[in-house]
Amino acid sequence: MTAIARTVYRARKQATEWWGLIVVAGFAYLLAMGLFSAKRLWAGDLLVLTGLSIYAATLVRAVARELGPVTGEGSRRRIGAAATVEAGHELELGMLLVTGVYILVVATGGLGSFLYPLVYALVSFLLIVNKRRWVAGACLGATVVFELVTGLASARAGLVGAWATVALHLTYLGFFAAGNLLILTNLAKRLRGQHEHSISSELARIRQEARDFRLIASQLPLASRAARSREDEELRMAQGAVHHVHEQLFFTIDLLCVSLELHTAALLWVQDDSDERAPGERKDSRKTAKLVIKEMATASEMARDNPVIDAPGVLAAVIRDPKPLRLKALGGRRLPPYYQGPEPVTDLCVVPLTDGKAVRGYLCADRIEDRPFTDQEQDALEKAGAQCMRIIEQERAFAAVERGKYEQEQFYRASELLNQALTLDDVYAKTFAALSAMAPYDLAVITRHDAGAGSGRHEVLAVRHAAQDGDPESWDKDAQYWAELAAGLEGKRFPDGACLVSMAIKNRHHMPATGDYLDTAVAVFDKASKLERARSVLVLPLVRGEQVLGTVTVVSSRAKAYPPATREMLRVISHQVGVSLQNARMYQSMEERATTDGLTGLTNHRAFQERLEQLHALSERTGQKFSLILTDIDHFKSVNDTYGHPVGDA
Repeated sequence: MTAIARTVYRARKQATEWWGLIVVAGFAYLLAMGLFSAKRLWAGDLLVLTGLSIYAATLVRAVARELGPVTGEGSRRRIGAAATVEAGHELELGMLLVTGVYILVVATGGLGSFLYPLVYALVSFLLIVNKRRWVAGACLGATVVFELVTGLASARAGLVGAWATVALHLTYLGFFAAGNLLILTNLAKRLRGQHEHSISSELARIRQEARDFRLIASQLPLASRAARSREDEELRMAQGAVHHVHEQLFFTIDLLCVSLELHTAALLWVQDDSDERAPGERKDSRKTAKLVIKEMATASEMARDNPVIDAPGVLAAVIRDPKPLRLKALGGRRLPPYYQGPEPVTDLCVVPLTDGKAVRGYLCADRIEDRPFTDQEQDALEKAGAQCMRIIEQERAFAAVERGKYEQEQFYRASELLNQALTLDDVYAKTFAALSAMAPYDLAVITRHDAGAGSGRHEVLAVRHAAQDGDPESWDKDAQYWAELAAGLEGKRFPDGACLVSMAIKNRHHMPATGDYLDTAVAVFDKASKLERARSVLVLPLVRGEQVLGTVTVVSSRAKAYPPATREMLRVISHQVGVSLQNARMYQSMEERATTDGLTGLTNHRAFQERLEQLHALSERTGQKFSLILTDIDHFKSVNDTYGHPVGDA
């Protein structure tokens, strides 16, 4: 690439960046030469209308850019051009607004226009909102220039006292500018500084918390940490991993760039296109992999702003055949795809990063001094690429260990909750609490299965929806829907049939297999109970040895709410729920036998004595009286003598 081509490219790029200022200068020239006036505007002069159209398009572009989404940090570089570009955009918008106000002033009468107070308002606005003092000063200077140009055009048109009016306007502009600079600008600057400080402090706190969560929170005992949902745990782990990986990768890339005296060192990652493919669509091997700039250390001003690379360019050969590639004597004619403009690159070395047989990315290095890469330097790049892969693998291993630890903690919490339950109601409540900690749901149902002599039957034992603990008056439409559905399922009985509950019990396996509820026509309980808003359903059998006691069902309105790891956790917990249900039923049976007669169901002698002791103790504590009524049955002695006292007690 010749120096002339690079100069032309830079000039074209600068013209695009500073197009707004060119338009401002053009309008100043039109006003000074008298080519833009109210008379020519209302007469429909072609030059004036063309200029207004260009100005309107430029203003819309500047406003859209200012109000558009803020781009992220992207790939980190060793240049500081971002702040300069931002200041240029701020200056361009301010100049365009000044130009627009003077267009209105000229179109409505010039110096004596009734819209002239807009100039004072705009000056106050620009001095307050602009973050940089020099930009505000430049906008104020542009206002003075346009005022002088308007006065010159008015004087040429024969307006009497034009320069006196200009002097008066400039005096008022000076007062407005001084007042805003002394009072409002300093106040706005102080408030803006406090806001930026609070934001930067909060971002720093979030990053530090993410790091601490990886290193400190994971080592704390279970009782010392607040209970978090699985999504919260995964999000915190991902945040900490992303910060750690980017810091380590950039350190490696930057160190490589300095040690090998590179112009640019970039880590390009192969973007997975699984999200872009339709369900069931196979991966097209002929399709070129899409690359993304993950990290970059460069001294170039032509590096891409957009991290996504659509065309591999000179890297096509190494993508087809993933082997180290060295190119020399490029002469700036063939550029790596991470440049968006001409760059005098002479030498390039690319090393593929592999994970087994899969290519995960490419480590690229280039120079502009016409100094080819040696075998030793290529070996250093390969070692640096291996180090990058080790950094990522370490984070994957760390995340896998933490994920396993999280699952064990949830098992421990669920086991602790279920072991505390003695009654059936306690088991239901503890089960819902354990399920909520592992997999948030909109509806959870526990059913009992009775095989019986013929076809089996199911009975809903307990139902819970997500908003059950909240105030019913604050429920939204979704919460009301799940509440009404839960009320309809309470105590419901239904026979075996073509439903997911029956299938889960017969197969002794959770249903559906993937946890996705794709067809709402498929009954979960019975055909009358339709889950129209459900997108994820998981029916888990409660297995106790060879017996299936019932099912526990979780329903969510979110798609993909129960991935494989969650399903496995819930499957293990369902077995413990089955054991707890069996134990609770045995406890209930023993409690009934201890207090009632097995033949008649009436309260036995032991329960009578315990109740009498409770009433007597209550009377002793409160000082109240209590009564005891003794009744006698005539000729009951013959029953005891004939059948014995146990029968008489019954």
